[in-house]
Amino acid sequence: MKKIINKPENFVDETMEGIILAYGDKVKFLNGDKRILISNYPVKEGKVGIVTAGGSGHLPVFLGYVGQGMLDGCAVGNVFASPSSQKMADMIRACDHGSGVLCLYGNYGGDNMNFDMACEMVEFDDIKTRTVRVKDDVASSPKETADKRRGVAGMVYAFKIAGAAAEKMMSLDEVADLTQKALD
Repeated sequence: MKKIINKPENFVDETMEGIILAYGDKVKFLNGDKRILISNYPVKEGKVGIVTAGGSGHLPVFLGYVGQGMLDGCAVGNVFASPSSQKMADMIRACDHGSGVLCLYGNYGGDNMNFDMACEMVEFDDIKTRTVRVKDDVASSPKETADKRRGVAGMVYAFKIAGAAAEKMMSLDEVADLTQKALD
């Protein structure tokens, strides 16, 4: 497969700009930050926020799940690199509607570390968070070490399940527990 890339160093920002050009009625950048995409749909006060994040490149797919009944926000890093904990914290703050935020993402080292730090950062703002890591890739680790598995296609189901639960105004714990149960 061939790709059309103007300059490799501009790849991520140009991808993000393209998403805004195509779907600007549904999503927007957070305060002009091209690395944080948030939903443009109206949100009920008290709804649990759902966020994800990860590197760009082979997996910019989660950007397409920001919207009504799915994710409230998505932060992206460089190709194969996690976004910073500061960008994640900014996204979490923007997606908190009074009932906390579920951080739902694949089991990758940089994402784990930066989301953990971001969740600690937003605690100072009295924002409750819960984390659900997607670990469905059976090819990446045997059953005995399932906690080491990466997240792949199961993320799509988790985004939809968590988003639907949040739209029903379930609590943060209920949304997190239901999503984890589905992934299990």
